[in-house]
Amino acid sequence: MARKTQPLKPSQPAKTSDSRELAAAAAQFARAVLRVALEVLDGRRSAAQLGSLAETTVIAAVRTLAVSGTAPGHELGVATLTRVDVIMSDSGTAEVCAGYDRGTRHFALAARIVHGRSGWRLSAFRVR
Repeated sequence: MARKTQPLKPSQPAKTSDSRELAAAAAQFARAVLRVALEVLDGRRSAAQLGSLAETTVIAAVRTLAVSGTAPGHELGVATLTRVDVIMSDSGTAEVCAGYDRGTRHFALAARIVHGRSGWRLSAFRVR
């Protein structure tokens, strides 16, 4: 009895020019919003400046870290974003991992950005 075989499906959808443009836009947004978030953590910007860029829960969490001074390495100086990697989960969601320096130390952060009607928004943010 012959066995029926199923054609293999690719694990990732084919890259189209639209998907490349969306990924490039996600990467550009991620760099900008992470820079703003780090400046809020350092007290160089108001958390209100994240208003149009992030979900309210993320803004509240960043504000809490900034006010309490409990951001990792806060005592070492200003945070400088050094690396941002963006991985598209699907057409409207991207996972972000990034590195930043404070003084001579290197730290990591992770985030999620989602694309909606009004554009990209920061929906999750975690610093280490």
